[in-house]
Amino acid sequence: MEKHRLYVTLLGFMLGFSLLAILLMNLQLEKNDLGGNRKAFLASGWQQKTQGVTYSPPLSSTRLFKTLRLNDRLHAINTVIFGSSTAMGVRADMFPPPMKAYNFAQTGNPLLSVIGEAEYVEEHDPQIVNLVIPLDWSLDFIYMKGNPVPADLSEPEPQKEEKGPPFLSRVKDAMSLPRIRNLSIVLLDIMKSKQKWDAARTIFFEPSGSDYRCPDGTVARDYDTMYRGTCTGFRYDGSATFANLERVQSSEVPSLILGSTIPSSKYSEALQDSKGMPSPVMLAALSKIVRKAKGRVIFFMPPLLPGMEKKFTEMPGYSEDLMRTKSALDEWAKKEKVVIIDAGQSEKYGCVPSEFVDQHHALYTCYEKIFSKFWKEGGKREGIYAPR
Repeated sequence: MEKHRLYVTLLGFMLGFSLLAILLMNLQLEKNDLGGNRKAFLASGWQQKTQGVTYSPPLSSTRLFKTLRLNDRLHAINTVIFGSSTAMGVRADMFPPPMKAYNFAQTGNPLLSVIGEAEYVEEHDPQIVNLVIPLDWSLDFIYMKGNPVPADLSEPEPQKEEKGPPFLSRVKDAMSLPRIRNLSIVLLDIMKSKQKWDAARTIFFEPSGSDYRCPDGTVARDYDTMYRGTCTGFRYDGSATFANLERVQSSEVPSLILGSTIPSSKYSEALQDSKGMPSPVMLAALSKIVRKAKGRVIFFMPPLLPGMEKKFTEMPGYSEDLMRTKSALDEWAKKEKVVIIDAGQSEKYGCVPSEFVDQHHALYTCYEKIFSKFWKEGGKREGIYAPR
């Protein structure tokens, strides 16, 4: 009995010690990721010098980093791509000369915010003559109620380091499965390193890792302790690599489409709640942007997983709502003499499931097909453009 009690005690002690070690190491990793303000300046400065791939943590909050990058690039560009993460796959080389673009799209950035950003650029940056703006129906962005949010995209100033979330929230995050999984990768990398102590010091205490090369030869540097060595982040043109996310497999498509078309999905609710009518307030604001533009304003409806939008067009109720959306946007675009690239049925452009990371985030290879076809077939159109 005593032996069993001793065994259980030792087992409990070892388990407790392991959990404490995990907690302390993840808290230190998280602490090293805090001060995103400082890291945004460091990462932006590094990218300006090297034209490499990087980002500042967290990946879910990219506004400061992107604003710094936009201001650094203003002298060399005349086109800005706006939007949320659904537009991050768009690259500068998809636009013909003399268009020179920077992708300013940010995580979770709705159309209400995009309008304010475009208004700021038109008012303060005369060298920016072309604007590229996404119109997402699947994420409810073109239906949202409310007024556009004014933006300030002036050169940010360094601020005091943020305190970060409350301690209990940090503990909860430190013991979450993604953090524990990341820690195991970190420790494995340290054990594989020839200079183990240097590797540990860098990952736990330094603001970034060392430079390394991506598969395409581009230099990269990680300012986050998550996704080290994966080339996750933004290219020099502002587009995202999405290197931390798995690509959709063909076998997953039926279940993903089924999940997207059930009544409780965010995509279905976007159509149901709006009845497919775009916000007249946003269309009016976009009209003002078009009329003030010094060059061209190109709109696009981001690509969706092949087969997904087509399924919506075959479902009673959803089909009528989606048709109402497209009809209203086509009428508006013809009135304003602009084009809207309708890439919702991405399969019409030749996009395949492996060019997506979920139902509404497409990789640059899909966007490459979309813009290539657009410039060949519909570059001078007014109204909605989509291949037959």
